[in-house]
Amino acid sequence: MNIRVPKQMLVDSFVYKEYLGINKWKEPEYGEEQIIEFSRITRQAEYTESTQGKKLLYNAVIYCYAELTTPFLDFKEQSEVFFDGKRHVITKVIIHKESLKNRLYSYKLEVV
Repeated sequence: MNIRVPKQMLVDSFVYKEYLGINKWKEPEYGEEQIIEFSRITRQAEYTESTQGKKLLYNAVIYCYAELTTPFLDFKEQSEVFFDGKRHVITKVIIHKESLKNRLYSYKLEVV
C-alpha cells in the first residue's frame, strides 16, 4: 500500500510541452502547452563527482500523482517544462507503481 499524499501539499504547477521528435530541419518538435496543476517541485540541484569533475544530474525534481495531479499525463523524457519563469527539460522519468497492484501511482521527473 502506498502512502497517500494530501492534495494541499501539491502547491506547484508547471507548463508541459511534450517532445514529439525531430522535424525535417533536424530541430526538436514539441506539442501544445498544457498546464499541469497539483504537483510538487523540489528546487534543489543534484551533482555527481568523478575524476572528470562535477556533473549536474538535475536542477529540480517534479512529483506528479495519478489521483491528484491534473491532467495526469504520460510524461516523456526530452519534453519541456516551464516554471519559475524558466525553461527546463525532462532528463529522467521515474515511474512508481502501487505496491500490490500493477497500477501507476506517480511520476518523479528530473529536470535540467
